[in-house]
Amino acid sequence: MADLQTEFVMSMALVIAVAAVIIVLFHRFKQPLILGYLLAGIIVGPLVTSSRESVELLARLGIILITFSIGLEFNFKKLRALGITVIAAATLEILLMIGFGFQLGLALGWTSLEATLLGAILSVGSTMMIVRALMESGGFEKERARLVMGLLIVEDFAAVLILASVSGLVSSGGIDPGQLGGLLLKMGVFVAAAFVFGLAVVPRLVDYIGKQRSGELLIVTVLGLCFAMAYFSIAIGFSEAIGAFVMGVLISESRFASDVMRKVEPVRDIFGAIFFITIGILAIGMLMELDILANPSTFIIPVVIITVVFILAKLFSCTLSTFAAGFGARNAIGAGLSMVAIGEFSLMIAAVAATNPNIRPDLYPMIVVVTTITALIVPYSVKSTEDIIRAIETKTPRSLVILASYLNLVMRNLRRRSRASRKISNEMRNNISSILVNIVIVISVLVGLGSFVQRAEDYAYLVGGRADILTLLAVTASIVLIVPAMYNTWVRTIRFVEVSTSEAMLGTRSGEEMGYQATAKALRWTMLGLYLAIGFVIIS
Repeated sequence: MADLQTEFVMSMALVIAVAAVIIVLFHRFKQPLILGYLLAGIIVGPLVTSSRESVELLARLGIILITFSIGLEFNFKKLRALGITVIAAATLEILLMIGFGFQLGLALGWTSLEATLLGAILSVGSTMMIVRALMESGGFEKERARLVMGLLIVEDFAAVLILASVSGLVSSGGIDPGQLGGLLLKMGVFVAAAFVFGLAVVPRLVDYIGKQRSGELLIVTVLGLCFAMAYFSIAIGFSEAIGAFVMGVLISESRFASDVMRKVEPVRDIFGAIFFITIGILAIGMLMELDILANPSTFIIPVVIITVVFILAKLFSCTLSTFAAGFGARNAIGAGLSMVAIGEFSLMIAAVAATNPNIRPDLYPMIVVVTTITALIVPYSVKSTEDIIRAIETKTPRSLVILASYLNLVMRNLRRRSRASRKISNEMRNNISSILVNIVIVISVLVGLGSFVQRAEDYAYLVGGRADILTLLAVTASIVLIVPAMYNTWVRTIRFVEVSTSEAMLGTRSGEEMGYQATAKALRWTMLGLYLAIGFVIIS
């Protein structure tokens, strides 16, 4: 026991010492600190193999404290301040990236589970790297930077839910639509119940502790609540991350949330550093076990493909979603160029995936390399945003520029007038509610069909043992249910377009010049494009 303890202490001393030297160098040359931690792990990885399990345990503590801190920064007031348009844009962008990542995984010959994990990994950006790039570019106070920050806040929230879902998928070892639906339902019930009951108790408890004016008592209490919720989350079958995040959100409603954040930060930083160092240790260990140098093309080519597809897909998804939400072509392209980096949550998801022996072992080191490459690219993409936008404007046909002007004008006026007119607000709310309900119907039918087809053999006796006939009947019944929902969605969309075109253009000087018909036509094509994108995700 003493030898193990001594070896662990020596390993930690080596890890922290090497990390300190590298971080000083990275800070001096203004490079992302996450890359420094990864490099430190890669350097010391071969030297701490015997203590790897203990280091991994500390890394799990890092995950808990990082997600807890994100919860502290993510309160309901901040969510309401973002506005529905930013939340909708970020949601669409995340769904598109999951679809792109899933299709890329299948194209690379991976299993459905591995492709799903790749989609989850590529769906969220790196808040640390992107915020640093924005600050260094000097444009942190621009509207574009505020839009990017809003997208990152929503992505952080979604990343915690994705991390919890991935933990369930990895533990089950496969993708079952029914099981996935049940997991999401349980997670929704857990989060809702925690917020309903927690908001009545936790903020008041933290307020009472804070009034005692004891920093030690406050930090011990909030960390105790954090780890208690993390343990409860594990006990009911979820990741510890979702429990820590929920507790962070609950504590953020306290009047002493800022005091809690200041006291938690040093603890979070040290364990967060150990987490990223551990990722480097695990990545180099896997690369050595796989003997990548013997056949580098099997590793390098997929890494290059994933990196290129991620950058192009992220640029497209962010630009499309933010432009459709009415933020303008220049801001939409700028947001897309600013979001081309994966980071902390992608590495967390990859770390969870690495615990399943049935998942390809090179996935983890691949994501580490892709993270490193995108972290080096994003500062230059942010700095070159204005030059790239000007180049796009000079190369874009005038007809597309006019179309973008139509859409931008209508969406901006629609947002402005919907806040001032109850009639428009109610009309929009009814149409959007109907559209969402029908989309949920379509998705539910498709998920149910997928689950039923997998078990068609069990019910084949109902039609004389013919599983193919039973599958055909199930598909036919699903089409009968889906077609009316899709038609109603399209009708409501057209109505939404008509309302937004006629009402939002009222009172604008350029309304008569552009013409309502031209604008309505442009909006119809935009909505059709959005539904094709959503259909792509559903089919994936």
